[in-house]
Amino acid sequence: MPTSSTNYLPEELVIRILSSLPVKYVLRCRPVCKLWLSITSDPEFIRTHLKFSKQRPSVLAEAEVYDMQNSSYKIVSMISNSFEDSVNVPQPWPYSAPDHGSSSCNGLVCLSSNDYMYIWNPATRQGKNLPWPKIPKYNAFLVCTGFYFDSVSDDYKILRLLFFYPHFGARGSRSRLRVEIYSTKSDSWSEIQVEEADISFVYFDRNRGGVTSGPVIKGVLYMNGNGVLISFRLNKRVLKIVPLPSNYRTNKDLHQMTYEPKVFDYEGCAALVLQGNNEESLSLWTWDDNDDDDDDDDGGRGIWTRKLNLEGDIRMNWTSRYFGVGQLVAWKDHKTIIMYDYNKKEAKEHRLQPPNNYRYIDSFYRHTESLVSLEGFRKL
Repeated sequence: MPTSSTNYLPEELVIRILSSLPVKYVLRCRPVCKLWLSITSDPEFIRTHLKFSKQRPSVLAEAEVYDMQNSSYKIVSMISNSFEDSVNVPQPWPYSAPDHGSSSCNGLVCLSSNDYMYIWNPATRQGKNLPWPKIPKYNAFLVCTGFYFDSVSDDYKILRLLFFYPHFGARGSRSRLRVEIYSTKSDSWSEIQVEEADISFVYFDRNRGGVTSGPVIKGVLYMNGNGVLISFRLNKRVLKIVPLPSNYRTNKDLHQMTYEPKVFDYEGCAALVLQGNNEESLSLWTWDDNDDDDDDDDGGRGIWTRKLNLEGDIRMNWTSRYFGVGQLVAWKDHKTIIMYDYNKKEAKEHRLQPPNNYRYIDSFYRHTESLVSLEGFRKL
């Protein structure tokens, strides 16, 4: 029977409506008819849907929870873009506590624990268990990773940096850096040769931590390193150390234990939230390394720019993430994170609910829901 004009929608309008919906509603629409299933499974639709989803980012928070037997386990909660509510997301089995911070890219999350490594889509509950990296970490001092999308090769990649200390008492040995990359297209790891780098600054202090991973921005993995910014530029395979602004107030100056400021992506630039030596307010700084010149390998060039002050009655930890549209997300304490709107100079708090028996929020990061799926994905 021909479809009447009263219940017919042009396919272009259907695509526009479906692409603006959250993932859970798109998944509910797929069984409606073969046309909708075909539309929502098309790669071009998935790319269009991702563009809309980036306009309403959420926050993924990992927290440690205690059960009735006082045993600890991890939960992952997704906090809405309005910061009003959160929902727990079932984790892939048998994923356990991460051995370093997770990261998100286009709706996919890179998870790594002591025994497993995944790329996972929390919205579709699909993912894949990755082959174990080639470089063993049992004798590495620490591991930093960056998860990013390579638009040139249309490939999701994981950049893995391993820092090695020389064996105690070994003559002629020195600290070393080894780097490898995972490609989703080849589903394999490959080690890359890097220039010799002085990594003697890499150390661990229980009060201040060690080197920690940050974002990958324009082919550069940024890391935090106890009072310095560290960058690894993939195309040059060079590690650089960048001193922080001279008026930055360190933990040592404060004589109290707190988190180090963590680097994040602010509108395509590496950024930090810092506090001046003689100032009460916090400020957002961005780093431009000016590294388009192939002869610039000394790591000394570049400029810190003070973008804005975080004004108003705000108490936030320096560890922050940029949420977009003038909003920063940061720790207030171990159990509370806040969203600060620097245009309105307003802060909104959020505590994960439920459960209410979590000990502390271990990490959090900006996340965009998507329908992105990779070869080898299955229900986890």
